[in-house]
Amino acid sequence: MTAPAIEQRGIRMARVDGLRAVAILGVMLHHFGVKPGGWLDWGPVAPTVFFILSGFLITISLYKMQETGRTGVEAMAGFHLKRLARLLPALYLMLLVGWFSGLPEFREGLFWHLAFLSNIYMAFTGEWAGHLSQMWSLSMQEQFYLLWPLIFFLPARWLGYAMAGIVLGALSFRVLCIHWEAPEMVRWLLLPGSLDAFAAGGLLAILLKKFPEFRFQGRWWMAGVPAVACWVTGRVLRHMEGTGNVAVAFVDLFEIAFFSWLILLIIQSPNSPISRLLSTKPMAALGRISYGLFIWHMLVVCALAPHLDRAGVTMADGMFLRTVILVVASVIVAWLSWTAVERPAVAWANSVAANAPRLITRVRLITVRVLYQIQRRRINREPL
Repeated sequence: MTAPAIEQRGIRMARVDGLRAVAILGVMLHHFGVKPGGWLDWGPVAPTVFFILSGFLITISLYKMQETGRTGVEAMAGFHLKRLARLLPALYLMLLVGWFSGLPEFREGLFWHLAFLSNIYMAFTGEWAGHLSQMWSLSMQEQFYLLWPLIFFLPARWLGYAMAGIVLGALSFRVLCIHWEAPEMVRWLLLPGSLDAFAAGGLLAILLKKFPEFRFQGRWWMAGVPAVACWVTGRVLRHMEGTGNVAVAFVDLFEIAFFSWLILLIIQSPNSPISRLLSTKPMAALGRISYGLFIWHMLVVCALAPHLDRAGVTMADGMFLRTVILVVASVIVAWLSWTAVERPAVAWANSVAANAPRLITRVRLITVRVLYQIQRRRINREPL
């Protein structure tokens, strides 16, 4: 079977990075206090974009591993090593900085954040973790990374059905939470409530695998009309939150449908206006350092906000200037994180993963030799 177009060109594309940039800017502006009224507040919706992209990209990677026959312990260890090398060094450095700064949320729930359990901690305490409140979605993604490879133990022909079943399972979880009047944070912050976004990304990967030559071309608007209708419906339902209406459980599903269409469009239609906008160098550059922006921007607020307040650059009197300063400072810190921490760690992990089969073979040979020598000495000591 022909590989999807995205595999032939390489997974990293400027327009995908551009979409990450739009998502992370929405998160940052929301946390900086820039919250437009009505439907313009992008922050709460942005994690859905990251979840769909995660589901899509990890499924593509697992497909490639499966096709090349690299599905053993060594391959899975290398896969997870690369993920942890990408996430842990910068994250743990950020947690260390916050801990030494004496911020209470860094000290009280440190274990949960170190173990990627922040979403569970916040869901059951019922409180956001201050300057670590963004950690819920990162924890959810890492939990997904650990579990998702298990789905590839199923026969290939069952994968699509399994992912569709996961979408229905996530929707059912949210419906039951509303029916049983569970806290809203339980509904939105636990992994089962967002698995439909990850699974939707997996279904996109399957679609491109089975139909590698698929293109929207001039027909993108035909799918765009129902997609935009889903977006509008999701926005309407999101404003019903807190009413106890079971229809609120469908918010994510409608938003996922819209973003799935958008991601498919930018991947398969590089010349569309949206793709060209997202492919611009500034957008692609921001997307490339989006992880650093994600983990560091709240500490930037913590460090600079008191000084800005004393200088009179407040949200009430200088919102634009304050926002620009916080965004620029966050970009500088994220770039330093990418250059000094993230990129070297990824390079090291890639090197280890590439040499893993050779290292494991050597360890096995050494182990066999040691066991052989032990057995030989034991035999020599036995009386005749």
